[in-house]
Amino acid sequence: MKKIKFSLLLLSLCLSGFSQDLYKVNKSTISFFSEAPLENIEATNSKAQGLINLATKKIAFIVPIVEFDFEKSLMEEHFNENYMESAKFKTGSFNGDIITEESFKKDGTYEVEVSGKLTIHGVTKERTIKGVLTKNKEALSVVSEFDISLADYNIKTPKMVIKNIAENVQVKVDLSFELKK
Repeated sequence: MKKIKFSLLLLSLCLSGFSQDLYKVNKSTISFFSEAPLENIEATNSKAQGLINLATKKIAFIVPIVEFDFEKSLMEEHFNENYMESAKFKTGSFNGDIITEESFKKDGTYEVEVSGKLTIHGVTKERTIKGVLTKNKEALSVVSEFDISLADYNIKTPKMVIKNIAENVQVKVDLSFELKK
């Protein structure tokens, strides 16, 4: 937990400058879904932390891997020990820029694209991801849906369970932010 707080402090320093435009996560839901012939796998995490600076258009968030909750405890155990190796790779993260040409000065809903580095399982890949940003007074929300390839992030699937896990996993991000004062 100290590592997460320290990382956020560093991110805060990097993203600050215009404190009236700096927002921090106050509620998060990160989920993934794997549809496979033998079994669907689904998990949710509500422990993500992050920041958005609308003035600099920087966005960063971090997700503790061990905090994903599964319907079945055995799935959670396999996820953490065999696939994500969460004792070794404790977090996933995204650090990037909002590349949409918009000032976000007015309240409203905006279709946005972010471009940056997505790190999962110790592997960092450049990604451009679409989403929707909604600004309402001193609050923001960001929702997005995208796929990740397990192979891209060196997440190995044992041959005996290859039909239990999809090669591509659907990720949903729903983050609520409040103005950091």
